[in-house]
Amino acid sequence: MINKIMQARVPQKVGMYILGLFILAFGVALSINSRLGVSPVNSIPYVTGRIFEMDPGMWTTVMFILFILIQIAILRKDFRLFDIVQIIFATLFGYFLNFTLWMQGGFQIPTYFGQLAMLVASIVLIALGLVLIISAKIVPLPPEALCLAITGKIKGAKFHNVKIVVDSTLVLIAIVLSLLFLGGVDGIREGTVLSAVLIGKAIPFIRKAISPILRWAYGEEKVEV
Repeated sequence: MINKIMQARVPQKVGMYILGLFILAFGVALSINSRLGVSPVNSIPYVTGRIFEMDPGMWTTVMFILFILIQIAILRKDFRLFDIVQIIFATLFGYFLNFTLWMQGGFQIPTYFGQLAMLVASIVLIALGLVLIISAKIVPLPPEALCLAITGKIKGAKFHNVKIVVDSTLVLIAIVLSLLFLGGVDGIREGTVLSAVLIGKAIPFIRKAISPILRWAYGEEKVEV
């Protein structure tokens, strides 16, 4: 009976997951157009792309594979072979990102406060997308899967707090690499730092705000993010 109930929820889970991917991509595209700095997850690929004068997209794939290897090292026998499909969904996210960038068409509010408004909107959308993706419990994107792996290994840890630490660490590494090899900080601005701190803090508030929708989608199943 339980299996039938879980199977009945599959369409809702898949729908929420794909919607979450799209919203996440839209939020990332909005942050790019704000011109206040690349997102924390994209900070290292951007800098390494500039260092080696290569496509940052390739470095994003490399970093996602590295995230999966770190997950394997952390989880060991608890790592599911199924989780390798993170790469497939990461690729789908890349298509969504290109599409949403095309949708927005380089949209930008031509004042600094307008840029900040775009950044705030991007933070809310990114947090919302992450909540939908994680709550679907299909397979998270590699950066969030790494955060979940760390959360599961630290007693009492909360996903949103771990994400703040991971995002901040990525930004710090990107800054160090940029200073060492580019002679200055490139592509990382106040928006990058604000996103690293505020996306994780926004997640529990977003989850609480949309909890009625999550209960409708997943029945009485409790969703922790």
